[in-house]
Amino acid sequence: MKKIILMSIGMLLLAGCVSSGSYHILTGSADTHRYRHKQLGSIGIEKIQVPQYLQQDKVAVMLSPTQIDYLDSFRWAEEMDSSLTNQLISAIQKSFSHPNVHLYPWELSQPAQVKVKVSISRFIAYQNRVYLDAGWEIYDLRNNRRYGRLFSTAVPCGSDGGSIVAGMDIAFAQLSQSLIREINDHF
Repeated sequence: MKKIILMSIGMLLLAGCVSSGSYHILTGSADTHRYRHKQLGSIGIEKIQVPQYLQQDKVAVMLSPTQIDYLDSFRWAEEMDSSLTNQLISAIQKSFSHPNVHLYPWELSQPAQVKVKVSISRFIAYQNRVYLDAGWEIYDLRNNRRYGRLFSTAVPCGSDGGSIVAGMDIAFAQLSQSLIREINDHF
C-alpha cells in the first residue's frame, strides 16, 4: 500500500512538472460582417509575417518601451503566424460566403486572382492595452493592380494573461474586418 501511495505522489508531482500552464488560441470574430456575394475568384493569402517575439510559444508582454517578457503560464497552442493566417482565411470565407480562399502559394490547378499579404510589425500588450500595427497589400492579379494600407489599433485589456489574450483576439478581429472592407471596396 505504501508503494502505491508513493507512486501516486510521484505521478502527481510529475504531472505538475509537465503541465506548465494553459494553452490559448485566438478565435477570430464571431460577428463577421456578411457582404453580398461577389465574383471574387480564387483568393490567396500569404502566411502572415509576425515579429520575432510572436514566434515564441509564450504570450509576450512589454514591460517598458524597450523590454519584453513572456508569461510562463500562458502559452500559444499554435504557431502565431499560421494561426493568424488561418483566422484571416476563415474570416474572409465567412464574410463573402466564398470558400475559394486558400494559403498562398498553393498547388491548385487554377491561379489566384487576388493575393493578400499582411505584415504585422507590433502585436503586444503594454500598460493595459493591446497594440496591433500592421500593413497589407492586396494584389489584383487579373488587372495588375495593388492596394496597400497601414493599420493600427489599441484595445483595452487588463494585466492578466486571459485579458491580454482576449484583447489580442479583438485587435486581430478589427484588422481582419478592416482588410475585408478593403477587399469589398476594390472587388
